[in-house]
Amino acid sequence: MSTHEKKAARASNLRTNKSPIATPPRAALHGRSKTDHSAQQQVTSDNVSTKSGREGSGAVAGVGGADTTSTSPASETEDSASISSISISLPTHSRDLLHEKDRKIADLERELSVMESEFSAELTTLSHKLTNESETVQFWQQKHSSLNQTFLQTDTDLRLLKQEIAGFAEAREERERDIKTRISSLILDRDAFREAYNEAMGEVRAKEEMVRMLQGQVRGLKSWVSSSSKVGEQVSDEVFGEEMRRLGNGLQNWVITHFRRVRIDTSRAPDATLITLEQIVPTYESLASSSKIHLIQSFVSRLLVTHVFSVYFVGLAPEQANDLANVDKTLSGFGSAESMNQWRSTTLSILRKESQKLQSATTAVIDGIVSQVNNIMDGISDTKHTEMRDQALRSIISSSIELSRQLRVQKAVFSVIMPSIVDYQKTMFDSDSMEDIGGEDEDSLSDREIRCVTFPGIVKAGDENGERSHLRNVVAKIRVLCAPD
Repeated sequence: MSTHEKKAARASNLRTNKSPIATPPRAALHGRSKTDHSAQQQVTSDNVSTKSGREGSGAVAGVGGADTTSTSPASETEDSASISSISISLPTHSRDLLHEKDRKIADLERELSVMESEFSAELTTLSHKLTNESETVQFWQQKHSSLNQTFLQTDTDLRLLKQEIAGFAEAREERERDIKTRISSLILDRDAFREAYNEAMGEVRAKEEMVRMLQGQVRGLKSWVSSSSKVGEQVSDEVFGEEMRRLGNGLQNWVITHFRRVRIDTSRAPDATLITLEQIVPTYESLASSSKIHLIQSFVSRLLVTHVFSVYFVGLAPEQANDLANVDKTLSGFGSAESMNQWRSTTLSILRKESQKLQSATTAVIDGIVSQVNNIMDGISDTKHTEMRDQALRSIISSSIELSRQLRVQKAVFSVIMPSIVDYQKTMFDSDSMEDIGGEDEDSLSDREIRCVTFPGIVKAGDENGERSHLRNVVAKIRVLCAPD
């Protein structure tokens, strides 16, 4: 490789691998002066004047290479002229070398100019970055100062809170000491109260033992007095009135539940059924077409009055009931009404307490009423009896029997009242003993005729001791349906 090719490779490496700051131009110029010196050694000794001119031009070229950036245009022109004059006198090979060196010098100068501009731009960019970094540093310094102040304030608050917590802890410890002292005092008081309680309970047990002994004596006296004067349980009128209302509502619900959609047609009924129905409800024909629910309530209620509330005592055989009724009638001629009421109450209370012995006769009464109701309803309606319907009716009849027995053992005389409505006789509404189920105002019913009786009422004669039999009290009003205006 020749000398100028090595220099070209070195210049290329400088352009690609070196930064503008790390590659000063003097190294390249220094290498070029060495080349000029080797070129001067090739000049022949004949041309002394030419050699002197060539050495001078080499020196000028070396100086010019070292101070390229500092020479003026006039000096560059003079150098070029001297180089040209020297080049004329130099051999062809030397002139080519000089021209090559001049070209490389120009390239290096251009490269140096580019490096200077790049260095200046880089310097400007770094200056801007430095300015930005200074602003950032200032911001973070302010941020640090603010956070430091916050930290100091928080640290101060923390110390204050620690002091408060320490104060609270001391107060809590003092309070706990007081509580423990109070608990100890209360435990001592509890022990003292427990001892006093045990002593008092001992006295109470002794008193209770004495009370039980006295109560036994009182029960004995009460039993003796009860057996001698007061036999049977006396019930208030309100209880009987409420029981009668409950029984009437139960019957109404039973009729509505099982016969609400039933069609009544008396024209197809057997003659025996119609005769029985006419004896029970004489006005059944007018009620069958428009008031079937009230008709059914009426004849079932009439059966209850006939077979339950009107007998002497339900469950007794007819002969036994007649015997007791005759004895009652006979004794009433010898004693007062009050004495007879007490005798009746005492005698029937014995039967009521042993009602289980009358169970078979009572069941026969219930079955008879159920059978009679089913025969009538099967004859005049398009429905047949069911076990569920019969069972509900049995429950109503059993409640009626229990109420009838309870009424009979009272010292006062209780009568179950259900007037019979017939076509040839008018029965007018009485607000004192009747209530209208149609929901009309009683003031407008004072002169109204009764169309149907749906459930009986109760009237009491005398007081709870069987005395003052002249007193009358309506315990439960009769439920009626008034005729329209």
